Amino acid sequence: MHREVAEELGAKATAATRVFLFSEVRERGIAVAHFFVARLVSLDVSTRTGPEFADPARGTYDPDRVDLRGAALESVDLRPLALKAFILANREALLAEAGLVF
Repeated sequence: MHREVAEELGAKATAATRVFLFSEVRERGIAVAHFFVARLVSLDVSTRTGPEFADPARGTYDPDRVDLRGAALESVDLRPLALKAFILANREALLAEAGLVF
């Protein structure tokens, strides 16, 4: 999780807890995704790494900030849909797990 946060966001996070597991059958087998709740300590998008950031033809990858305490998440096209449903049903607990208040 820490490596992915660093690569994709140029960020550091602490207090990570796995809160959701999603799997689906694909052509090559079962794909499994682990989702964590964590406290973001720093974020510097200029330090992101990976082929998607090196090739301008692939477009831009700008992070979006969504406040879970309001209705903003309801209009976000978050995938998988089961993750979005999980967050909406458990956002108070997720924020508490990250040390925030609803």
